[in-house]
Amino acid sequence: MIQSNYFQTNEDLKEHFFELIDWNEIVPIYENNFADAKTYLETKNPRLEMAPSNLQEALAYYEEILNSCGEISGVYVSQVAGIVDHKGLKFENGNVIHSEEMVDVIQKYHAAGLGPAAFKRKYGGLGVPNIIKAMIAELMYRSDSSITIAVGSMGLAAILEVCASEEMKEEWIPKIIDNHYTVTMGLSEPDFGSDLPNITTKAEKKDDEWLLTGTKRFQTMACGINGSPGLTLTLARTGTQESGARGLSFFIVENNEYAVQGIEKKLGIKASATCETVFENSKGYLVGKEGFGLVKYVMGMLNGARLSVSSQGTGIVTAAFEEALKYAKERIQFGKPIYEIPAVKRMLDRMERELSGMRCLMVEAAYSVDKYSWYEDGRVLSPEETKTAKFWEKVANTLTPISKYYNSEMCNDLVYDGLQVLGGAGYTEDYDLSRLYRDARITNIYDGTTQIQVNAAIGGVSSGMSQTGVFRSYLDHLAKGSENHTVLNQIRTEFESIVETYKSIQNQESKEAYSFEVVESAARLVVSYLMERAKNRSKSKKEHRTKLCKGFHSDSLAILSANHIKLKSLV
Repeated sequence: MIQSNYFQTNEDLKEHFFELIDWNEIVPIYENNFADAKTYLETKNPRLEMAPSNLQEALAYYEEILNSCGEISGVYVSQVAGIVDHKGLKFENGNVIHSEEMVDVIQKYHAAGLGPAAFKRKYGGLGVPNIIKAMIAELMYRSDSSITIAVGSMGLAAILEVCASEEMKEEWIPKIIDNHYTVTMGLSEPDFGSDLPNITTKAEKKDDEWLLTGTKRFQTMACGINGSPGLTLTLARTGTQESGARGLSFFIVENNEYAVQGIEKKLGIKASATCETVFENSKGYLVGKEGFGLVKYVMGMLNGARLSVSSQGTGIVTAAFEEALKYAKERIQFGKPIYEIPAVKRMLDRMERELSGMRCLMVEAAYSVDKYSWYEDGRVLSPEETKTAKFWEKVANTLTPISKYYNSEMCNDLVYDGLQVLGGAGYTEDYDLSRLYRDARITNIYDGTTQIQVNAAIGGVSSGMSQTGVFRSYLDHLAKGSENHTVLNQIRTEFESIVETYKSIQNQESKEAYSFEVVESAARLVVSYLMERAKNRSKSKKEHRTKLCKGFHSDSLAILSANHIKLKSLV
């Protein structure tokens, strides 16, 4: 793979960081008016030593983190990713064995302090907003998905900051960070994947201990790394089987309490251990309240997972585009680089503009979470702050599944084109496109398939387009500054017609089957607005972004027109 600092050489990502994001809307909220820095002056708590005291210090701190991440990902991980993929994993006597190369670069990430990116400073984390977390994830996923999953899995435990007692937070989160735990979501079972309300793993209380019995499948990194500690955030039934979702509770179970029965042999992410685990009277620690496991805690954890996969799609496509572009400029055919062949250049141009849109959506989805989640941090809110927080929470509940669906589907689409640029060479293992192609395929499957994401978003889109609906208000917010843009207005009009047509479909099965077309149309409209806003804010690349916008908006209008034709045939 290309070897470079993946932050320093990514001009589009850097422009987002330095020009396009209005940090005044995020940093004061996240930093709570720089409360951590003030606390450090009073207490000298070493966990708060790096806390910024103003906006400029915060941005310098975030930039330093992104530089460090870009260096490790682009200089070190990129050079061993192919080796790690080729060696994969071994499973011997119940133990999963990772390659030395994989362990070495994972240690580099931890040595740089990048493992606990998801956690607040007061527990030993980096203490960065979701936008920065999204950028960190993109930089890491560009070099390799398996290694990034191993390092980033720790971040799943950030849900403890939301739902655990203060005593449990102080006990577990620093321990998870200091000991480099891997963390997995103990949700799926052999007979229940997305149908979580019917899972059968049981938790019974004996004396003062909870003991779990059952089997979990698709448990990523449940094994730890070559003997290192790991834990599963496990969904288990404390009520009767008939109690459904309300009978499920949430537990911490350490990997020395369960057995890894085997690992999956997969199409891609071959060095990421996907385990089947067996609980037999395994000791668990109840998180939060009984019965809230699925309805509250797991849903909160899935939101972060959606953002992570959105970043994964963006990172993989960045790698595919840069590798394909480099090859196209170096590969000579018919006396010239294939980059100069119109059909090849067309594919690369589309990859670039669609990637630009993916990054805009990745940032916006993270922004929507940043705009509400930190208001919930035990702060006293004014009526206006409460109103703002509730608005952005509703936006995020629709936008995060859209970003997960859209960026994972586009990831598969664009990596396909990247491999095509390399032709027969791309189909061989001599080039990284073949690995990226295999790794991309999981993105629209795990952490909720595209179909599950569409189902999660359709209500917020369709009902949200009422005259006083949240999604309509959000679109109006995005449209500011582009009210007179002819093509954008055409796309908006087409979208509103699509929603009305969808609502008029009488057959419920048809509505469910064709909800994808509505959500896809919503996604294209949102990304078109985001692309236009990026162009309007751009200082250094306005001309180039204008070109990207023209092609993107044209494609969006074509996609929405086709979707409307499909929906009208059902009325």
